[in-house]
Amino acid sequence: SVFTQVITVQDTTAPIAPEAPASITASCTGEVPAMISLTAVDNCSGTITVQGVDATTPGNCPNSFTLVRTWTFVDACGNTSSTSQTITVNDTVAPTFNQVAPANISVSCDSVPNPAVLTASDNCGNATVAMTESVLQGNCPSNYQIVRTWTATDACGNTKSVTQTISVSDTSGPVLVTEIPLKMMVTCAEIPEVPTLVFTDNCSTVGTPIFTSTQTDPIGGSYIITRSWTVSDACGNTTSINQTINVTITTTTVKEISVKRCNLAEFDSVDLITLLPTGTPTNGTWTNVNNASGLTGTIFNPFGVVLGDYIFRYTLPNGSCIENYDILMNVNDDCRPLACEAIVIHNAFTPNGDGINEWFQIDHIGDFDCYPSNKVEIFNRWGVLVYETKNYDNLGKRFEGISEGRATVSKSAELPTGTYFYVIQWTDGGASFTKDGYLYLTR
Repeated sequence: SVFTQVITVQDTTAPIAPEAPASITASCTGEVPAMISLTAVDNCSGTITVQGVDATTPGNCPNSFTLVRTWTFVDACGNTSSTSQTITVNDTVAPTFNQVAPANISVSCDSVPNPAVLTASDNCGNATVAMTESVLQGNCPSNYQIVRTWTATDACGNTKSVTQTISVSDTSGPVLVTEIPLKMMVTCAEIPEVPTLVFTDNCSTVGTPIFTSTQTDPIGGSYIITRSWTVSDACGNTTSINQTINVTITTTTVKEISVKRCNLAEFDSVDLITLLPTGTPTNGTWTNVNNASGLTGTIFNPFGVVLGDYIFRYTLPNGSCIENYDILMNVNDDCRPLACEAIVIHNAFTPNGDGINEWFQIDHIGDFDCYPSNKVEIFNRWGVLVYETKNYDNLGKRFEGISEGRATVSKSAELPTGTYFYVIQWTDGGASFTKDGYLYLTR
């Protein structure tokens, strides 16, 4: 007899998977290990194939994610088993600066440095650096603090910051731009005008200079003027400039006027004021230099005065200078009646500076013994009075073609070439005379 046994072989057992590598945590993508090869064991003979697959769950930045690495084993009958490893990647490391942060400093307002350029490195890649600057204002525009902050940021938003504090101050006063001498030696006629000084400042605007001037009392014919300018900037820093002017007082004899009078003539009095040049200021003082008798106020009567020469000095202040007009009075006894020379009027003159025929000549009109008083008036063609004086003498009082400032003609202006009209009045003893005519002025 025959017995038959059927043995059915069926592989339903999956391979035995090895233990997966332990789960790990990494900071960067670059720290994720490469996939390794794992080997499984099967109960039956045959080839076991293995396939490793990475499944990634993204996080919130390039270096933040979860990776599940799975190895799948398949035996010859298609039975499968698997094992997995979890790799967690999380970048929590901040970048580092490649340079040392600038030190805190204190500087003048005109020496604030430019911001430094800093760079940074990151464990996972590149990092960017941004600089911000804030200002904390102090007690004036040029006193303040600057806080500079450099922040390095990586791809996952990890940051690191460094700061620098710059304390800025203004301690310098304004600087003088205008050039002026700080010490001067001048005469009273040379005192300079007060200059307008210009200042500049290294950090801020400059206020208006405050000017003061003081003057000492004259001692020994001199005195001192001290000029001071004080100016401040916006932070109250001040600068003072002092100028010292040593002034020497000078006395100048502007004019000497020679006059003769006879001490035998009872009525030969003269008012000294009338002997001064026309237009002489009236705020001067008279000095009887030789203490001559016969002077009452400004009236000099030579009658009975001792023969000789006398000086009557008229002193005028001109600023701090002194100007003298000296009347040189000759008192004589030459009062005998003499034949008087006739007054002769020359009706043309040429005031052109050549020293010839420079003024309107009236012969003998200055002989006050013969003609005690006179008056001369000059008019232009429109009847405007351009010159007028009393006691015309061809010396201190004479018409040189210069206006005396009447009506529309400016004082001290040179009159143009042309025809003018004169009126001359004089006395001869008890009689009075008047003569008029044309006068020709040529330059």
